[in-house]
Amino acid sequence: MKFKFWLVRVGICLLVALPVPFVITALLTLVTGVAELTIVELADFSFTPAKGIAFVLIVAVVALVSFLAIVISQSEVLEEDDREEGVVKWFNVSKGFGFLTREDGEDVFVHFRSIRGRGHRSLQEGQRVLFGVVESSKGLQAEDVTILRQNH
Repeated sequence: MKFKFWLVRVGICLLVALPVPFVITALLTLVTGVAELTIVELADFSFTPAKGIAFVLIVAVVALVSFLAIVISQSEVLEEDDREEGVVKWFNVSKGFGFLTREDGEDVFVHFRSIRGRGHRSLQEGQRVLFGVVESSKGLQAEDVTILRQNH
């Protein structure tokens, strides 16, 4: 995975985690029956080292848990992906279909509707793709086709 990908995830986790200590404090204040405090009294935050350490620990734990949730959910998605890699043998853009070559050399029909993405969906000869294979009445057909990034 790329560094930018992980950096964005860490940033999101920190943004989610930062307000958590304040929410916990507000909930504890309401639950313990000190709901009579005014907004000014609640906003009067006197800093002590213990409060600072608690704040940092709570933010770190919530950020870590949310980050792990993202990583675990993405790894489950990747594990469930039983598609295979192949190469575009040819694709006729005007007709909207072509053929992919599997790693074992077998050709598989592909229709433009099976290509993931928005807008004009087409393939180029030689592109690497990820796809599933189903048996249709006319033979093997690719489905759920994703173009793999080209390394330039």
